[in-house]
Amino acid sequence: MSLSSFCDWLSKTSFSIWLREAPYPFPVLLIIHLLTVAFFGGMVLLGNLRLLGRAMQDIPVSQVLGQFRPWKWIAFGILAVSGVFLTISDPVEYYGNIMFWISLLLLLLVGINALVFRLGVYRTIAEWDDAEVMPPQARLAGKISLALWTLLVLAGRAIAFF
Repeated sequence: MSLSSFCDWLSKTSFSIWLREAPYPFPVLLIIHLLTVAFFGGMVLLGNLRLLGRAMQDIPVSQVLGQFRPWKWIAFGILAVSGVFLTISDPVEYYGNIMFWISLLLLLLVGINALVFRLGVYRTIAEWDDAEVMPPQARLAGKISLALWTLLVLAGRAIAFF
């Protein structure tokens, strides 16, 4: 079965039809998704600004990043679930939407950047707490993260217009 055929089949399921046609599921999911984007995005923004030395410089970087970690995982879980349900609401429409695919690609790149940061330069985070300037690799990861998340939010918003 091709992905297109799967999307066609999925769009005809009672769950997909209910998400798409009932008065409340889609708007409620969209509100949850957007509020969680704002919540998650705020934490990502503050963490990246701390890496760049532009915010909360009086708080150790390990504390800033550490205190957000559990909340970011919860928010990411809500984002993932609400995003999947939004996609199930009209899979044929999303399948043909270039901005949806760009969003997925950007999400993959965000994940790769986070993984590289976590497995690489992050291992020396304890040394940064007293540093006046973050290591170049940490600043680069923060810049890349900010750029990718900004593009992801813009692409996600553009889904409605393509």
